[in-house]
Amino acid sequence: MSRVVVLTGFTPGLVYHRRPLLQALLQKGHDVLAVGPSGEDWVEENLEEIGVPFRALEVDRNHVRILDDLKYVGRIRALLRSVQPDFLLCTTVKPNIYGGWAAKSEGIPSAAMVTGLGAVFMNAGIRRAMAIRMFRRACRHHQTIFVQNTADRDDLLRWRVVEDTSQFVLTAGSGIDLEAFPPLPLPEEPVFLMLSRLLQAKGVLEYIEASAHVRAAVPEARMILAGGIDDGPGSVPLSVVKAAADRGDLEYLGHVQDVHALLSQASVCVLPSYHEGTPHCLLEGMASGRPVITTDVRGCREVVRHEETGLLVPAGDASALASAMIRLADNVKMRQEMGASGRQLAESSFGAQEVAKRVMDGLGI
Repeated sequence: MSRVVVLTGFTPGLVYHRRPLLQALLQKGHDVLAVGPSGEDWVEENLEEIGVPFRALEVDRNHVRILDDLKYVGRIRALLRSVQPDFLLCTTVKPNIYGGWAAKSEGIPSAAMVTGLGAVFMNAGIRRAMAIRMFRRACRHHQTIFVQNTADRDDLLRWRVVEDTSQFVLTAGSGIDLEAFPPLPLPEEPVFLMLSRLLQAKGVLEYIEASAHVRAAVPEARMILAGGIDDGPGSVPLSVVKAAADRGDLEYLGHVQDVHALLSQASVCVLPSYHEGTPHCLLEGMASGRPVITTDVRGCREVVRHEETGLLVPAGDASALASAMIRLADNVKMRQEMGASGRQLAESSFGAQEVAKRVMDGLGI
């Protein structure tokens, strides 16, 4: 069996998104080591419960600092020399790039998981040009590139980041653990929930604006925003969110660890994002039997069957978002029917076990 290192720049994602994959690797007898930035004790405890050791490896995932990033490459190389894995599986932007560089230098087979190209690739300019060149160099070593939607795949081909289409494996996001997120009773009252870090690209500002309209039209509706502060480019100031909460337009809960408990309070899940890989929060909502409202953009449109499991609205359009929210707020039966259909879709297309099998098949382990 193989020794596999899973390298991430977002440590909570090891639990939120990768736990089923880690468990599947263990069940096949592989030796697994999870690696990411420190400071998340609850993640280490959760990984320990399933038998996956964790090693801290610091990286600033939100800013490009050449000297610091080169030191990060050196730390990855030192880790690989110490652990001597048979395979390095990278996820999130910097590990996908610098992990590939380090793995090539150490002669370790590697793969990249693209969970959304991110703002650096979505916005034209010198930063995107640099990122394309850097990722292209990494992908010359990565044996497999996992992508979550065809638009990301097509862009990577168009930019010649990847030239061999056989390197790609398309997955249904990270999948959703259907046992961990069973169907929940749907509240009769309209309660909207947005799970997101405070980023403009997630549509936080549109959600704030739409919430004010919904509150005026449907006074009994509740709008909840849950998610931590993000210090990266395009962050939404906490003061803006708190001002909306002070006005009574929404409730802000900050970072919430127990997503399942929070979903039990919600009747609709909302994510007005500008672009995604495959949004995990929507999969969680669908698995729990909630209808979803999201934007007609890459990564989001693949999750929703419009008018069947939820509603699609244009990105950046707070008025259209508010209209969709009001429509569902006024129709209990529609919420129930869409929620039930969403659970069926999650079961048929987004099960985490199937995604884990597809990843392991793509790795050849």
